[in-house]
Amino acid sequence: MLSSTEFTRYQKQLAIPEWDEAKQLLLKQAHVMIVGAGGLGVSVIPYLAAAGVGHLTLIDHDVVELSNLGRQTIYREDQIGQSKVLLAKDFVEALNPHVQVDAKPEKFSMANYQLVQSVDLVVDCTDNFDTRYLINDACVKFGKAFVYAAIHTWEGQLAVCNAHGTGPTYRCLFPDEPSAGEIPTCNEAGVLGFLPGMMGLMQAKEAIFYLAGMSSPAQNHLLRWDVRSMRMHQFRMERTLDAAERIFPVKAWVPVELDAVDAADAISQGDIQFVLDVREPFEWEEAQIAGSICMSMNQLQIDLIPREVPGLVVCHHGMRSMFVIKHLRQLGFENLINLAGGIDAWSREVDDSIPRY
Repeated sequence: MLSSTEFTRYQKQLAIPEWDEAKQLLLKQAHVMIVGAGGLGVSVIPYLAAAGVGHLTLIDHDVVELSNLGRQTIYREDQIGQSKVLLAKDFVEALNPHVQVDAKPEKFSMANYQLVQSVDLVVDCTDNFDTRYLINDACVKFGKAFVYAAIHTWEGQLAVCNAHGTGPTYRCLFPDEPSAGEIPTCNEAGVLGFLPGMMGLMQAKEAIFYLAGMSSPAQNHLLRWDVRSMRMHQFRMERTLDAAERIFPVKAWVPVELDAVDAADAISQGDIQFVLDVREPFEWEEAQIAGSICMSMNQLQIDLIPREVPGLVVCHHGMRSMFVIKHLRQLGFENLINLAGGIDAWSREVDDSIPRY
């Protein structure tokens, strides 16, 4: 049952003819996992909490940075360096004390993906393909739906994948993870803050509809929204016959990674002989490892990259560099090592004179 306080809190939505106490109770009894507390997550999290979803699990290993504040509006400048999910937990608890919040300041990975088993719905607010495909595979394995959204310059995509455990999955739509350089990140392509905000609101809407048992085109379509024309296009999705068998594909090769401290030791001992920084030049000018070579991800000069000696590949957080290593390996480069956590980790763990941007 809803308490009198809850009736007052949710009175505006309870006044909708198609929304009643039974639907509100479905939200109250629901457990939703939100993976990612960045540009998408900062819209999803407040609106699910405000709507009355009873239990939220938030998972993200990232901390607040100055460059987040143009779009991640629940964080403040005086919170730079603090855990996003711990701050988001505080935000939700101040907003709606009826919501239970579990905050996990860690990366969603093979080590913890089984958390999906205990929730009713997952909302994918990530910004990298490794995690998104893992979310898909975990949800298919445990029969859970997840609300997907992604952004690229002026466009947003939205879908409810694996709806009711039988709907089309993300791998039905995009079977294979893209290779390095195919799809630029927000750092390369750029983004205006309202776009992830609006797509996150759409994810919140889809989550509420799904939990309340209401149908939506997003449950069997990919929706593509163009912010310039203000048009939404729908593309029918179909579940492939082998959707349940195609999860957790065996990866033939796993890139070598070093954390910042170990990488610094390897450089000082001569085990790593060059550092390739694949961020954009303006990022490199802001913060750089001494002696590093700047060569942005989309303008690699292959002939200038040493092939025979081990090198460290660096970006902001370690994602772009991973894609570059995968790409260069296909071209015969065998001695490249990824800097886990990127220049951000180097600044925190090795050289705090390097600014964090």
